[in-house]
Amino acid sequence: MHALSRLVICALCAAPLLGCSSDPQTQKQLSALPLMRKSAPEPAAGFLAAHKAGAPAVIAVQENRPEVIAVFLRQALSDRSGVGTWITADGSQLMFEDGIVVGTRGFGADLMASDVSDVLPLVQGMGDGIATHLMTQIDGDDHAVTRAFKCRISRAGIDSVVIGTTPVSTQTMVEDCRGSDTSFANYYWVVPATGEIVQSSQWAGPLIERVSVRKIIIPAEQ
Repeated sequence: MHALSRLVICALCAAPLLGCSSDPQTQKQLSALPLMRKSAPEPAAGFLAAHKAGAPAVIAVQENRPEVIAVFLRQALSDRSGVGTWITADGSQLMFEDGIVVGTRGFGADLMASDVSDVLPLVQGMGDGIATHLMTQIDGDDHAVTRAFKCRISRAGIDSVVIGTTPVSTQTMVEDCRGSDTSFANYYWVVPATGEIVQSSQWAGPLIERVSVRKIIIPAEQ
C-alpha cells in the first residue's frame, strides 16, 4: 500500500475515536465526524518531506466545516520559541506551542499569532487560575487585530483518549475566556505524567471558529 494512502486510512480510523469529550456539545460534534475528504492532487513538498522524515502526526477538523478532516504532519519545530508548524497535503498549516494553537495559515481570516505564556503553565500543570490569552487575527478588512482575553483555567473530568490502539488516561482542562465582544472555551486533554496535550478543541477566531485536534500514530511501512 502507498505510504500516503496509509495517512488516509489512519485518519478514517482515528475519526470515530475523537468522540471522548467531557463537553457534551464537543462530544456531539466530534463523534459525528464523516470520512476524510481533504486532499490535494499533488501533495505539498513540505508535507512529503515531513512524511519521509517520519514526522509526528495529528488529525484535525474545523468544526464549522465538519466535512473537512485532515492529517497534519509536523514540518518544523523552532528551537527558540518551541512553536511547531504542522502542514497538510494541500499546504494548510497549524502552529502549536506545546499543543496550544498559536497560528493558522491557509484557512482564511487566519490567526496570525498568539501569546499563551500565561495559559500554558496552568494547562500543562493541571492547575486552577486566571490567565491572559492574546490573539492576533486577520479581520474582514484584512487588518491584523490583537485581542486580549481573560481566561479561567480549571480541571474537569478524567478521560481516556485512545492514541493508536493504546488508551491513555488524561486530565481534561477547561480554558473559559472572556473578551470585550467575544467569549469562548477551549478544552485540553492532558497526560498527567508528562503534561502533553494529546487532544484538544480550541477556538481559533470568529471565522475559523473551533478546531479539534487528536494525536495519531502513522502505521509503519509494511
